[in-house]
Amino acid sequence: MSGTSYRLQVLDLTALPQLLELDRRCYGGYWGEQGYRAELERPSSTVIGVVAEPAAAGASCGLGRTEFPPPSPDLATQTTQALVGFGILWRIEEEAHIISLAVDPAHRRRGLGRRILEELLSQARAAGCRWATLEVRASNQAAIRLYESAGFQLLGRRKGYYSGEDALVYWKKPI
Repeated sequence: MSGTSYRLQVLDLTALPQLLELDRRCYGGYWGEQGYRAELERPSSTVIGVVAEPAAAGASCGLGRTEFPPPSPDLATQTTQALVGFGILWRIEEEAHIISLAVDPAHRRRGLGRRILEELLSQARAAGCRWATLEVRASNQAAIRLYESAGFQLLGRRKGYYSGEDALVYWKKPI
């Protein structure tokens, strides 16, 4: 039986073309090349991706390797691998601020967003962060359920944060 196997990895600049394509599918092209390039190059940012690849015959599907070696070979040139999710986190002193988390619509409801979130928080803890914050569109009920089930608590609301739509501000302490 074949299917899809998922693997987490830290992303670098070789993933830029796939990040832009995934942004287009998830956000309608909200961020541009300059924004993603800045995050991939920023020392205080963590960018985690989920790569999908065909599972070997007889292999079980699901998240595989959870250690984070550098992407190799070059993700951008792989025809059998596809970036299907990513998360970006800023480390600011003791705070971890999640600035983006996205999963390709065709790969949702498989636990990938939760796994990205868990790994971002794990890496933030290892870097000395003690709490985490994020903003989410007030209408994004799936993301709100994910964050609340991961222990995030509603802290407040930013009026009109997303082009006229309110953002809910969540935090979690300790992470």
